[in-house]
Amino acid sequence: MPAIRSIRWRPFRLALRSNAAAAHGSTPSRDGLVIVMEDDEGRTGLGEASPLTSYAGGTVAECADAIPLTAGALLGHGLQEAWLEPLSLPGSLSDGARAALACGLETATADLLAQHSARPLFAWLDHCVVSPPRIPVNGLVDMPAAADAAREAGRLAAAGFRTLKLKVGFGATRDLERIEAVRRAIGPLVALRIDANGAWDEEEAAEVLTLAALHRVRLAEQPIPPSAGPAAMARLRACGVPLAADESCRTVRDFETLWAAGAMDAIVVKPMVSGLREAIALLAAAKAADIPAIVTTTFDSGIGVTLAAHLAATLPEPRPACGLATHDRLAHDIVDGVPPVNRGEITLGDSPGLGLWLNVHDLGRAATGEWSEAAR
Repeated sequence: MPAIRSIRWRPFRLALRSNAAAAHGSTPSRDGLVIVMEDDEGRTGLGEASPLTSYAGGTVAECADAIPLTAGALLGHGLQEAWLEPLSLPGSLSDGARAALACGLETATADLLAQHSARPLFAWLDHCVVSPPRIPVNGLVDMPAAADAAREAGRLAAAGFRTLKLKVGFGATRDLERIEAVRRAIGPLVALRIDANGAWDEEEAAEVLTLAALHRVRLAEQPIPPSAGPAAMARLRACGVPLAADESCRTVRDFETLWAAGAMDAIVVKPMVSGLREAIALLAAAKAADIPAIVTTTFDSGIGVTLAAHLAATLPEPRPACGLATHDRLAHDIVDGVPPVNRGEITLGDSPGLGLWLNVHDLGRAATGEWSEAAR
């Protein structure tokens, strides 16, 4: 088995075509680290560490400072050993930076292992997935104004999306106006989800969810903050809209707590805020409990988006629509080979590993610092 010869990383900033709006704030761009891991046979694996500070905490600087302290435990070790052993991350890292850095290093390792096995990453992760899968994805509507949201929802429905997710959490009255406007724009056949990012209190959530049920909302993600507790989520399940745990379910321990309390109908799994291996464990726990899981990005670069797509490919059939249609929101990217969305679906190819390659020119434009390297 090849060993890890070097790890390089470089910070970048990718502008979005339009701000990503959510209850936790508006984001005009995404900052992150691209991680390039090379083995002693000359292969390179790609990873991304892009903590979304407003959503999960952590900074790119934290991740960059931690890599030299972590690399020593990886360099010279076999890829399989590096994959199986827990990462030696500094204890001072915030939770958001820890998860994002774990995601980046674990993704690069998995990319190399899948390349070594001559299989796409999805097939390396799950040997039962033997043919390039087609993954349904949801369109995202996050415009704060009801008219703008309705217009975008209509455009996405016409483009072939069969599931849309509407960002809410802008106040009960405004949220209900937007839900009604979007439902009117897309008609009765397109599935509609809402995502509050924990913005409501329990009373407000109960009010909105009860009325949202009348507009055939299929799922509500994280209606109340994690601090409200599992019991409050369990009570809200009586309002007529199934609930998905997102911010409150980032680890297997979180899942077990929520599951024991009867606090969810589904979970949302984001590799960038859990780490890749923890995300895999979350999907396994959800499958064992017969709880649907939805894999989602955090407006990552093409590396994070493609990783999430490969992870979504391991979901049991019929797969739910996953939150992977975010790549088009980037004004530019740092990699080539990202699988496109076509009429509400992503079809993964059969190239080994992630199937991506670094675009050196585009990375040069997006870079906010120079390359750093740790090598043996």
